[in-house]
Amino acid sequence: MPVAQADEAAEAERKATLVFNLLLFVEWPADVLPPQAPSLALCIDRASPLRPAVQALDGRIVRHWRLDVRDLASAGSWSACHAALLDSPSNAPERPPVGTLLIADGDAAPSIAAAVVLHRDGDRVRFDIDLATVRQSRLQVSSKLLRVARRVTE
Repeated sequence: MPVAQADEAAEAERKATLVFNLLLFVEWPADVLPPQAPSLALCIDRASPLRPAVQALDGRIVRHWRLDVRDLASAGSWSACHAALLDSPSNAPERPPVGTLLIADGDAAPSIAAAVVLHRDGDRVRFDIDLATVRQSRLQVSSKLLRVARRVTE
């Protein structure tokens, strides 16, 4: 594998791992994601370069839910996605959907307004949190997550 492809694959894995860890610190309303629900749906575009790394997370446990990685286009509606990883403005909704944590790859699509935006920072991946967008989605994020964010805005 050429060095550039290996670097891209490693970055995709870092971003996928960060997305998984972010999900551990988000609270969904019980009417959106009941505690007894069998899975938490993470939607991603089928053409996303992050898809293989995110797909590798399918079936892992997020608190007490099984992570279900779904194709964004075939999800049917935003209500079928508890979280969505977006890397293209063409997939982004005009308003934050209620009950869906929008996570944007800020390196691929810096113009997407999302609750969480991922950024490459040297060999690391950092994230910003927009609390207004989190609240519009009726979600809550842990104070632990807020403390490790690169930037938190209201």
